[in-house]
Amino acid sequence: MLKRIPRIRMIKFNSLGIASVFQAGDTNEIDMSIRVFAVQRSLATFYYNEGSFNRKEYPIFQQQVLRQLPETSVQSAFCHEMPAIFVRNVKIQGVSAASVFHAGSASVVRGDARIKHIRQIQSPRSQSPAKSI
Repeated sequence: MLKRIPRIRMIKFNSLGIASVFQAGDTNEIDMSIRVFAVQRSLATFYYNEGSFNRKEYPIFQQQVLRQLPETSVQSAFCHEMPAIFVRNVKIQGVSAASVFHAGSASVVRGDARIKHIRQIQSPRSQSPAKSI
């Protein structure tokens, strides 16, 4: 693959997430993967068995990733008359988990994000301390 020189005048990222990629220029392969287990609680309560994460309890982390079959019937040829990639301005709010922002060409791009987010939120009445009479 022909490697071109990227010329980016200005790029502004607000957020580049976990296992995300910012790639300027040509590349052969980009592979991102992330697995996240998060627990959100309305009260800061910690139990004795916290951190003993058992993957078998959550099938999302056990499932096989579905991959596309490679394209074999398409033949192509490219002629890059300019050995540079010109990008004027890019403004990005966010590139999330296992995502990619790529200015250039790539042969293979793979991404895999698995997030199990558990929210244990109590009603506002149950959060307030008991009143003493």
